[in-house]
Amino acid sequence: MLHSYFKIRDPWNFKPHQFEIGTPLIRSSFHDNHFFLKLYELRKDDFSDFYDFHLRHYLQNASGIESDFHSYVSDIVSTRIAQLKLIDPFSRKALRAKQQTERLRTFQTFLHSIDQWSSSQTLEAIIAENNKEIVGLRQQITELKDQLDALRRYETKTKIDIRDKHLPTFVHLIHQLQELTLPDERRLFNFQEQSAWYKLVSKYFTHDRKPIPIETARNYFPVQKEKTSKEIEVPERLQLFKIILTSPEPGC
Repeated sequence: MLHSYFKIRDPWNFKPHQFEIGTPLIRSSFHDNHFFLKLYELRKDDFSDFYDFHLRHYLQNASGIESDFHSYVSDIVSTRIAQLKLIDPFSRKALRAKQQTERLRTFQTFLHSIDQWSSSQTLEAIIAENNKEIVGLRQQITELKDQLDALRRYETKTKIDIRDKHLPTFVHLIHQLQELTLPDERRLFNFQEQSAWYKLVSKYFTHDRKPIPIETARNYFPVQKEKTSKEIEVPERLQLFKIILTSPEPGC
């Protein structure tokens, strides 16, 4: 059974490690009190080494894990701060209690900085943090719902069906649309990528009453019209229509 969470100096040892706690003559059972007495003597820069020293002792002599040790230390620090706050501010102990409280709060800040398990947080702090997270998630849900509602405006109950085996014919029309130029030699459609075209085909059209997979539509629109192994070309026999300019004069 673990005798103490902390490394206690051996009896009659007058040259203990600087972080060991206790007295050389009497083996006291009030280990927490000795832990605090040692803590009050240390500089802030020593807190990490002091904590690690006793943590190593705990891990070597107990079956617990670091989170258990951290939780125990956090708990006794919070309890001691609460006890010190009850001291009469007009008593002779008030000044020392204030100094000890400030020291403990500084050490408590250190415990918070290494806390991976929320063990040093009070229940109220944990609830407040969780509530803050819940508010943030609710706001995110509201924003996502607004985005979904905006997207639904562009949804249709039915899709336009392309007649039997004439998907390539329709694609050929789109290819022609991409090449159309106005009388002033500007391109009718200004676009940089092919994605809008094949997504349009896949999202709003069906072929023989069947969905058009986006991968199938994409293969009809290779990037920069480079030849790829997956590219699907439109056979000449299915190139049934030709789009031509009917008004050669601007404004007609």
